[in-house]
This record gives sequence, structure tokens and C-alpha cells, in this order.
Amino acid sequence: MAASDYNLLKPLRALLEERSVTRAAARLHVSQPTMSTFLSRLRAHYQDVLLIRRGNQHVLTPLGERLLLALPQVIAETDQIFRLQSRFDPVTSTRSFSIAGVDYAVARIAPALTRIVEREAPNVRFEFPAVDARLVNGLPESMRALDAVILPHGYILDLPHIDIPVERWVCLVDGASGIAERPTKDELLTRPWVQNLAAREGMNPARTQLQFRGIDISVAAVTPHFFVMPSLVLGTDRVAIVPEGMAALAMTMHPRLRTVVPPLDLDPVHDAFWWSADREHDAEHVWLRQVLTRVAAEVI
Repeated sequence: MAASDYNLLKPLRALLEERSVTRAAARLHVSQPTMSTFLSRLRAHYQDVLLIRRGNQHVLTPLGERLLLALPQVIAETDQIFRLQSRFDPVTSTRSFSIAGVDYAVARIAPALTRIVEREAPNVRFEFPAVDARLVNGLPESMRALDAVILPHGYILDLPHIDIPVERWVCLVDGASGIAERPTKDELLTRPWVQNLAAREGMNPARTQLQFRGIDISVAAVTPHFFVMPSLVLGTDRVAIVPEGMAALAMTMHPRLRTVVPPLDLDPVHDAFWWSADREHDAEHVWLRQVLTRVAAEVI
């Protein structure tokens, strides 16, 4: 796409995601004739209709499908290029930073991050996209569209990072499940488990360690959200293995839950903030890393 047509990237994404000129126009707050003009220019550039009417709806052409997969990262990287500055003033900046993480990891850093930013950079905004299978499977390239990612050691190698204090794994169970305070392996492994990552998307660090020890578990329920896991344990004989801080929060919300110590000698949770090496000299990213260093020091 020619340099003068970079402003068509966001209309292109809206058209491909909405599959409708009317909905794309409403999404970008432009008129329908303006969006129709955008579509005509895009079709001429790609020499492809991009959208094909089938019945009462539109579907994407094969090229449209490929463009839709590539656009989110391309747009994020383009926005990042235009945001770059030689100097960064957090007091006056309206910069938006994106830090990807699972829900519990974000909740763990949020109090310290909020205190610092509200006091020192009141107009700076943060977005917290979820860490999902696409991001993990696309590492390290998928990090380029983000300012930082919160992930345990082992997913990423040889990239700059800031360590977050470690936590031990504990097992979360219902108080009426009959599981002893210090259960044997058999007591735990014969129970159904709640998992926070589907097998087709990989395994979390705790389950990976079990696999390395030749131990498999019977998974009864799967959710990508740590904060949903307690509700899938409540009132059942299921077991969920979670970071100790997450378990403490769960027991505050659901007093009938309790923790037991897994007799499995698992390495602790060792999360870190990771970022792409090509951000190393960006003025705003230098400030962000200074903030994240202070946040990591405050995390319990």
C-alpha cells in the first residue's frame, strides 16, 4: 500500500471485521458514502473485491481473510511508530500503553501501577489485553504490537525482562470435599481438576511440570480466567492448582474454599514483564520500564 494510503488501514480492518459498509461506517463515525469510497479504493489497490455478498450477508475473499489476520499487529506497530518521541513527559502525555497478561497477573500488579500512574502520569492510559493462545504461539513476534507481556519464565528466552516476586503453587478445594490438609498424591490425582488452559492451547507451568514428572490429571473444566476457577471448584470434589495469592483472594470471595499443599514439589510461579528488544531506546518505554521496576518491587 502506498505511503499516502496508510490512512486506509483502519477502514480496511473495520470493513473486514464488520463485513458491512454500514456497520463499518458507524464504527469509525464516518458517513456510509465515505466508507463506500474507502472500499472502492481498497478494492482497486488490492485488485480484489475483499467482500462478497452471499444471500443477505457478506463473506471475505481468501485475500480478505489473510488481511484480517495480519491487520491487528500491523496497525498496532504503525500506531507505535507515530507515537515515538525523542522525549517523554509523563505529566502531560496522553500515551496509551498495552500490557498483556492473564487476569490474575494483571490484578496482582494493578494496585501498585495505579498508585504510581495516578500520581505521576494522570493522563497516561493502560490497556490490558488477555494473553491467549495466538499470542503465546506467535512469540516472540506477537510481542512487537505490545509494550509488555506478563508471562512466566520458560515461554520466552533471551529477551529483556523485569522479574516479579515468585509465588508458590497451592491447590484450591471445597471445604466439604474431604481432601486432607496435606493430601497424598493419590488423593489429589484421582480427583477431577479445573484447568486454566485448554490442552489444544498448551499447558500452564504447573501442569507442564506434572507432565515432566509423568503425571497426568483428569480435567473436568477449563477456563482461560483464573478468577473463574474458584466458582468451578465450589461445591464439588474438584481440584484447581493456582498461585497462592490467587487462592487467598478466592477464599475471601468464597469462605468455604480452602487450600491444601500439593505433595508434588513444584517450582514456584516466576512471572516477569517481557518486552521486545526493539523498544529498548524508546523514550516512553524507558519511562514505562522504570515504572514497572517500581511496581515489581511493591508486589507481594
